[in-house]
Amino acid sequence: MNVTASFLLRAKHWQVFILVCGLYFVGQMALVGSILTSPTPHEVFAKGGLLAGLLMSLSTLGIFVWFWSLGSFFSSIVQPELRMKSGFFRVALVYPPFYFVFFVATLQNSSPELLGLILPLHIFAMVCMFYLLHFVSKSLVLAETSKSASFYDYAGPFFLLWFFPVGIWIVQPRVNRLYSERKNTEPPIEATLR
Repeated sequence: MNVTASFLLRAKHWQVFILVCGLYFVGQMALVGSILTSPTPHEVFAKGGLLAGLLMSLSTLGIFVWFWSLGSFFSSIVQPELRMKSGFFRVALVYPPFYFVFFVATLQNSSPELLGLILPLHIFAMVCMFYLLHFVSKSLVLAETSKSASFYDYAGPFFLLWFFPVGIWIVQPRVNRLYSERKNTEPPIEATLR
């Protein structure tokens, strides 16, 4: 497991909240500050819009890295016969951030052809986001219970992850508990080398 995933799995709920929502808030404040100090809208994107866009992109990337950490970890501790296939999970992690950049770039250009292309790409990005929520929430329940789960069983974590600013405070302690249990049950390195 790499350092980033390990940090996000050990991090307290307030640390994940600050990492994800704090960057977003700073980006929004930078954009609002730019709008208030700029006499024309074009100067907003030239001065503060770039900083705000960068901070908001980092915040969005933080959410996807958090989902990647959770999904990968839960998938690794779920019993093999219950484990969900992770092929589309990887696609769902990669596509929306790239689409987000494309979408923002397309908004700068009002070409009808590009705007016609956005709808199917946007719908696919939404499908990917819902799949991420499904994969992570179901894997969480599978890791906790070690038995198959229906949507009724993982609907709570699903909606908590969907409304992540609130869900972080409830889901992350569960992640911390699973991570610490996993670390306590792993054999020491010397024992695995024999």
